[in-house]
Amino acid sequence: MPPRAALWAAVTASSLRWFLIIAIFVCCGLPLLWVIFQIATNHHVLVELKVDPGFRYRLLARTLLYNMTAALIAVGLAIPAGLALGRGRGWRSALLWIALPIGLLLPSIVFAYGWKQMLRIIGVWYGHSGIATQNAFDFAPATVPDILRCIWTLSTWLWPLPAALMGLSLRRLDTQVQEQALLDGVLWRITLRHLLAPALAAFCICTVLAVQEFAVYEPTGISVVATETRMVFETGAFSSPNNPITQTFGPVGARGERSSEEIVGVTGQAARAAAALATLLPLLVTMGLLSLIAYIASRGLSVTEAVQVGPWPRALNARGWVVALAWVVMAFTVGVPMVAMYVSLKRHLSPMEVYNEFAPQATGSLVIASVSGIVALLLALSGALRRRPLAIVLGGITFLIGGQMLAIALIRLYNHPALDWVYNGLPIIVMAYVGRFGWMALMAAGLSWSRPWRELRDLASVDGATRAQTAWHVIWPLAWPILGASAMLVMILSLTEVPATVLISPQRPQPMVPMLMTWVHMLRYDSMIEGSLLLCGIVIVLAIGALLLTVIGSRAVRAIAIRSGAALPAAKAAGPLIGLVLVLQLAGCGSSKEPENIWLDTGTGPGQVAYPRAATYDSIDDTFFVVDRVARVQHFDHNGKYLNEWRMPNWEHGKPVGISVGPDGNVYVPDTHYQRVMVYSPQGQLLRQWGKMGTGPGDFIYPTDVAFDSKGNVFVSEYGDNDRIQVFKPDGTFLYTFGKMGQGDGEFSRPQSMVIDHDILYVTDACNHRVVVFKTDGTFLRNMGKCGSGMGEFRYPWGLDEDHDGNLIVCEQGNNRIQKINKITGEGLAIWGSAGRDPGQLAYPWAAIVDKRDRIITVDSGNNRLQVFEF
Repeated sequence: MPPRAALWAAVTASSLRWFLIIAIFVCCGLPLLWVIFQIATNHHVLVELKVDPGFRYRLLARTLLYNMTAALIAVGLAIPAGLALGRGRGWRSALLWIALPIGLLLPSIVFAYGWKQMLRIIGVWYGHSGIATQNAFDFAPATVPDILRCIWTLSTWLWPLPAALMGLSLRRLDTQVQEQALLDGVLWRITLRHLLAPALAAFCICTVLAVQEFAVYEPTGISVVATETRMVFETGAFSSPNNPITQTFGPVGARGERSSEEIVGVTGQAARAAAALATLLPLLVTMGLLSLIAYIASRGLSVTEAVQVGPWPRALNARGWVVALAWVVMAFTVGVPMVAMYVSLKRHLSPMEVYNEFAPQATGSLVIASVSGIVALLLALSGALRRRPLAIVLGGITFLIGGQMLAIALIRLYNHPALDWVYNGLPIIVMAYVGRFGWMALMAAGLSWSRPWRELRDLASVDGATRAQTAWHVIWPLAWPILGASAMLVMILSLTEVPATVLISPQRPQPMVPMLMTWVHMLRYDSMIEGSLLLCGIVIVLAIGALLLTVIGSRAVRAIAIRSGAALPAAKAAGPLIGLVLVLQLAGCGSSKEPENIWLDTGTGPGQVAYPRAATYDSIDDTFFVVDRVARVQHFDHNGKYLNEWRMPNWEHGKPVGISVGPDGNVYVPDTHYQRVMVYSPQGQLLRQWGKMGTGPGDFIYPTDVAFDSKGNVFVSEYGDNDRIQVFKPDGTFLYTFGKMGQGDGEFSRPQSMVIDHDILYVTDACNHRVVVFKTDGTFLRNMGKCGSGMGEFRYPWGLDEDHDGNLIVCEQGNNRIQKINKITGEGLAIWGSAGRDPGQLAYPWAAIVDKRDRIITVDSGNNRLQVFEF
């Protein structure tokens, strides 16, 4: 080799070695050290472990019950596919190997929403057929049917993993033993006995994966360890036993007083992180035991040595009905939820329009995933250069602690002003994804140290090649499809990862998953469906690319095996193993001027909020009201000082997304998920209410906002299956309605907020990305804006108010900014804010209100605060 080439190979090898050491230490080592340090030294962890141990035992028991049931069903669903993969021959079985990983790579959140749509469609059909008078499949949250739906969802998502394990195990079973069993009439007995070990391993692995998922359980308030961990970290308190996920311990009175039986939640991010670790710790121990059992049960699947299994006899081929049944399971578990979402769409699906709608989030997700994939590729190249068993072990342990705990550790490590470039941008989420999935790239690289590859390395060594030269000229040119496919796998999983993404939720660039999580609880919502289908489409395209690389790589393995004289059947077995492995600071737009003030912080105590969702201003006494995700209405003075609070009477189904002060000085709350309008005094006394679920006059489906005209009439916006504005007298007597679902003039797709000025009504038509203008009698006047990020353009305009100059103040959740708009022309006049965590930056803002000083108070929902500024 020329000296320059040899030097280049040596420098590359040294760089990759140090890159791997640093990457594994930063992404895996530091978070694990943080966890160990917290357990050993942080007294909050030990204190929290002693708090209500009965609750913790029950929480762990039901978590294991739900998820072990899901794992057991997944193993049952996998049996036909396992047989088809292990004994099937021909193109139908080969295609099953290709289709199998795609289902597992799709996001669990999408499966959950797809099955919701399927049940809704069944319920609608029952209603139309006269069999039932109401949708019997719209299960009440956290009830037994709802829990069973979640368990079924996880089963249909996870079953490809046990199918792959069982198929791989059958492919390694000696054909002579199988032929003799067939002649003796005991083939099924031998097969089932052989499948016990991989089935046990698959059961344990599926349980471990299921207990890490909270996206399936959280939207309907089912309390498991994963949901409680997030609850504790975000609010400092558990959910209550009779109201999962949504409430702190103990009732809250009209003036905010708490009962003596309340268990006070911890405050401060450090204490909340320790409490979250204490919540998760018993499950971490259980997951470690399950992983050990899975490892012991799956040791027989190793393909590091040759296994002589003999030529395959046709008599052992899987029966046609078995292969057909496997495809039926595939079509049912993957196809049904996807088709159900498509059928549930109310508007025409245009892929380009959908991508434009989600452009910042889709592009952000692709950028983050691509960087994570590049890091994984470098790890794989380094792993092919030198064996890295310790790195694999560290990566595996980091994966086992779960995305939430990894995210909490990274937040605590990097949430410091000096490290803002890490915490508030791309690096922290890439570290989370590499920590979660980097071990898969190293495992794929480990295949290049199996027997056929070792013989190639030995030959190169005999010829005088160094380790770096061997990797550069022999291993990498042959193994690149496998290494590239593993990097694409990490990229795909980074696109669809939920637990770490939701907690870290970077804003520069913005990923899609947190936005979908805000919508997943809706029974039917076009934007949620479109975003889910878009994410699925991206995943499927990337998965097909990864599978093609896998096929190329498996052929290279077989060619090497033949060339080196290794047993061919072992090389054939490597292909399915590779398939199993594969199963298994951008700036924001807009200005970022510092706010005048920041009010509130994270928690459930007075003056604290947990994802605030609406706010309103009382010009009579110069005060503010804020409602958050724990269904509290808090009252603050003009300096953000806490005055009093009350809680909505019901909140298990969901929380309000709007709040207004009427001409009478009372507080009007559209109780969104209970289909009614509640009227309170400023002190929290319930005065009256009206409305019920339905589509008729005076009925509601998801009311969002309340506004008042010059006569005192009450305007209520709503979405769901209605998407209209209803008008009432002050006492709640119905007057008239206008608007309907659609994209045309005078039509809506989630009318979210309203402002009335001189009998002209302005409505944020959120999912049509515009502001719609009417006369108060319902006469359509004009539309303003379109989907985009430029001046005068909107992306999910959520909040709306008017300043003293008569300009509209529009809060855009999709663009993470506040925009001043000329209400006559629709021209954009000014923009404030950009995506991020720093002062002057926003994370999924829900509202913006203007006080008598012309200050704008922004509900910075994702950052759990209000920001006060002026243009």
